Amino acid sequence: MKVLTEVPENLSDSLPVVVVSLAPGGSLDVGTYTSAPSLDVDVFAADHDSLDDLTCRLTAALSTLQGAGNQYGYVDSSTLTSFSEIADDDPTVLRCTATVTLSLRPQNINI
Repeated sequence: MKVLTEVPENLSDSLPVVVVSLAPGGSLDVGTYTSAPSLDVDVFAADHDSLDDLTCRLTAALSTLQGAGNQYGYVDSSTLTSFSEIADDDPTVLRCTATVTLSLRPQNINI
């Protein structure tokens, strides 16, 4: 799947595409070194089958983020709001959106 940080100018020629951007909110717990950034996830597709396939794949992929991590840190947990279909400026493009919040901690803390 194509994952971008901005909607491409030629969106209808690039479908299906996922656009991820930093969402307002999130939190930081200095005592536990845990941050919880929120991300907006927009899925664009030409038909409902492609839209459903991408949202299911994204939902499943979130569970693989949780675990042992790497040298930089790991994801303790993730939460995902339900995907909601919203109108796009182009009526031939289907769009749905959700927000993901990740609870992140560094693997090694050297202070």
